[in-house]
Amino acid sequence: MARIQDDASNEYITALNRVVTPAGYSIFVYNTCSTVSVDSYEGSTQTAIYDYMDFDIIDVVIVYEEVLRNQAVTDALIAKAQKHQVPVLVIGEPHEGCTNIKFDHENAFVEIVRHMIQVHHLTKLHFMAGFKGNQFSEYRLNAFRRVLEEHGLPFDDSMVSYGDFYSVAAERETEKIVASGNIPEAILCANDRMALAVCDVLDKHGIRVPEDVAVTGFDGIPEINVTTPRITSVICDPDDLAVKTLELLDKAEQLKGKTSTVLVPPKLYIAESCGCIGKKSRNASEYLNTLYNRLYRFQDEELELSLITAQVQRCDSLKQVALELKRNVIYDTCCMIEKEYLDETCNPIRLANRSESKEKELVVVFDSDFTGEEFIPYSISSKDITPHVDYLVEHGRVLVFTSLYHVDVPIGYACVFFSELTSSNYMKIPQNVTALNNAFGGYRNLRYKQFLMQQIDEMYRIDTLTGLYNRRGFEKEYNKLLETEAGRKPLTIVMADLDRLKFINDTFGHKEGDFAIRAVATALQRICPSGSICTRFGGDEMLAVCQGAQDIAKMKEEFRRYFDELNGSSGKEYPIEASTGIYITGEGEILDFEELVEKSDHLMYEEKKERKNKNK
Repeated sequence: MARIQDDASNEYITALNRVVTPAGYSIFVYNTCSTVSVDSYEGSTQTAIYDYMDFDIIDVVIVYEEVLRNQAVTDALIAKAQKHQVPVLVIGEPHEGCTNIKFDHENAFVEIVRHMIQVHHLTKLHFMAGFKGNQFSEYRLNAFRRVLEEHGLPFDDSMVSYGDFYSVAAERETEKIVASGNIPEAILCANDRMALAVCDVLDKHGIRVPEDVAVTGFDGIPEINVTTPRITSVICDPDDLAVKTLELLDKAEQLKGKTSTVLVPPKLYIAESCGCIGKKSRNASEYLNTLYNRLYRFQDEELELSLITAQVQRCDSLKQVALELKRNVIYDTCCMIEKEYLDETCNPIRLANRSESKEKELVVVFDSDFTGEEFIPYSISSKDITPHVDYLVEHGRVLVFTSLYHVDVPIGYACVFFSELTSSNYMKIPQNVTALNNAFGGYRNLRYKQFLMQQIDEMYRIDTLTGLYNRRGFEKEYNKLLETEAGRKPLTIVMADLDRLKFINDTFGHKEGDFAIRAVATALQRICPSGSICTRFGGDEMLAVCQGAQDIAKMKEEFRRYFDELNGSSGKEYPIEASTGIYITGEGEILDFEELVEKSDHLMYEEKKERKNKNK
């Protein structure tokens, strides 16, 4: 379903839970916080929640098409269920191979038109339709025409206005009616919100309801009970729908694959706007007080959620994230994030091209019901659904799953399991989900930004050919060393230089020259103890600073042995040779970079000169 925060959605879930739980059923709701407006299914971040549906445990899928309002989404859900041989109930229009449940909107509107003609003897009627071409509006328009025809009353297009189901359009169309001077005896509206708007405009012009013009609505929203006059309407009772659903659930296996439609009759709700005396009205003060409490609660929680979001985005770890989310404002909630998304070295945007799979690895990053001292995020399979699932099902909780996403990338889902199914709690779901989306998305983006900054820093500090520090990186690390106690003690400075690089490049190519340079870098790192600072500061010139006074003879011997072994096994047409110069500083002797090079360079050339003399 969509928009569980709306009365039509959550009243049905509450009624369904009340009816089916004693019969042994459990309810998992896969919810999108808003209607998926584009007529598509693939690629929607909100409909990604359907990828987590585990058809191995689902007995029946109920698609509440009337609130989804997206044909492509409905078709995709039906196809998924039928692929897994799971029966489908659709609350809405008939679909092939499904059991379809729908309120009998057309006949219900017939009753309200008949009421106006037969009870109140009104014959000059006007219909305030919804959107032109909308199926629900067309049902009611057909009913309007049919009843007029039954009673021998004429019909023409001037008797219809299109208020688009919204107050503003309905007000505009009512103004046109008043301005025309052709005032009807009754205006029958396709929904209650338009009926309320019509009453407001008529009252503004001194036209009394119902004495001058009767007005009716449709749907039975709560506001019609606290207006003066109260609005006569048609109520689609969620309890009736829930009872009919249970009847069909018990027969779902027998109905699987068959196409059938079951009608649920709405109820005529008689009030004063048509000229009748209705039941006792709801206390307006009580209703307004409820609305104000919701509003103030929403504002207070929105402020707290914004602060939590900001704190989460600055966290250094998921453990800190869980701690920040552990506030009273987010309760009866678990958050599961896909492990792949939490890899801070991966560009989160590239994860948008996700593929549906039967099982995903998730990380539980928040659990409001955790009662220990420190929550540590842990991995679960998507097959596990959510922590405590057995306990929640056993205690009759409704589990509401909503997709979490950021920048059009699905990242996981939130599971809400309220102990009290109140409209105020349902309204919290989109509010909390939005905050969680921003919190996790901001946290993830900041971590990825930090990773990129490290990568950029590495690019500026590391020589890409050898993996050693470049001069900038070396000086930064060397200055850090000098600030420590170890930096004030003797240091061993090693200079290494590749012999005959020009000959290798000119004769065998620069690729071979690069191979030889990397070999010298590897040899230098091997002879230096862990924690040494190694740099390539020239084409074939490298330098290392080692803590403490090292054994010079041993280092030189290991250096030569490396090349002996390499030349014996590499199969190269040329031998790789290199010279070293090793200098040990005195206690407290502090050298800058040029001095390091000068001291060790002199010793290295002495070795080169000595080798040349031996080879003559």
